[in-house]
Amino acid sequence: MDAATRAPYRPGVRKSHFPFILTGILVVAFAEAGTVGVTLVAVGLAVIYLLSLRVHPRINHTGWRGCGGTGRHRGSVFTWTFRKCPGCDGGRLIRRGAGQWGAEHIRHEHARGKAARATAKSGGTWR
Repeated sequence: MDAATRAPYRPGVRKSHFPFILTGILVVAFAEAGTVGVTLVAVGLAVIYLLSLRVHPRINHTGWRGCGGTGRHRGSVFTWTFRKCPGCDGGRLIRRGAGQWGAEHIRHEHARGKAARATAKSGGTWR
């Protein structure tokens, strides 16, 4: 199959649907096994999340005025020009929780970024 006929990538689970899926799993666990089932499923989901932080510690910069992971914002008049995205560093952000529980190099990068932001803020060069 060539690239022209290949279907575009579609994620298996959309980010907006994920809280509903988790809620459904917890409701089914409660219906089947009561409080013990909910507790076991919650612990299992927490372990899966922590493993996910170690394997995939970064996330694309998305949302309102997000660069979509490119690290660049295009010009509104001259659309062939671009500037560095002020909301991220190259389009990839460290996931929530990865700075505390992720791999060691991610924890160090998170600490360096936090220290740099604090220094810039105290020096009056923040944004």
